Amino acid sequence: MRSDRGSVTLWVLGLSIMLLAMGGLAVDFWRALALQRELAAVADSMAVAAASGIDEELYRATGAVVVDPGRAESLGSSYAGFQDVDLDVVHVTTAPDGTSVSVLVEGTMELGLLGLFVDETEPLRVRATATAIPVLVP
Repeated sequence: MRSDRGSVTLWVLGLSIMLLAMGGLAVDFWRALALQRELAAVADSMAVAAASGIDEELYRATGAVVVDPGRAESLGSSYAGFQDVDLDVVHVTTAPDGTSVSVLVEGTMELGLLGLFVDETEPLRVRATATAIPVLVP
């Protein structure tokens, strides 16, 4: 009976450490998920802004709604400057036929406790993409 003294204390201490570790991992996971959702909202907004860059001369001449690649990239990139998010990579690409615009944004997040289990020298990279099709509303 005397050899079991203190075993409950060790179990509680071990479980407390495990609970703190799992809580730290959960916090990092939810921070990364929140950043991804924020980047997705930025990418959606940028894609809509870029899709508004239609070729006006072609539209007036033929009535075809086609995105001007240079104007779409300019509009999308300038819209990125208004966002309150640190974006590391921003790519605005137009489909070859000019029917859609795709936006890729990338951000980074420094890891907390999760950095103990992965390469700590590299921050976590989070990406989001969005595609928009220009539509004229009569």
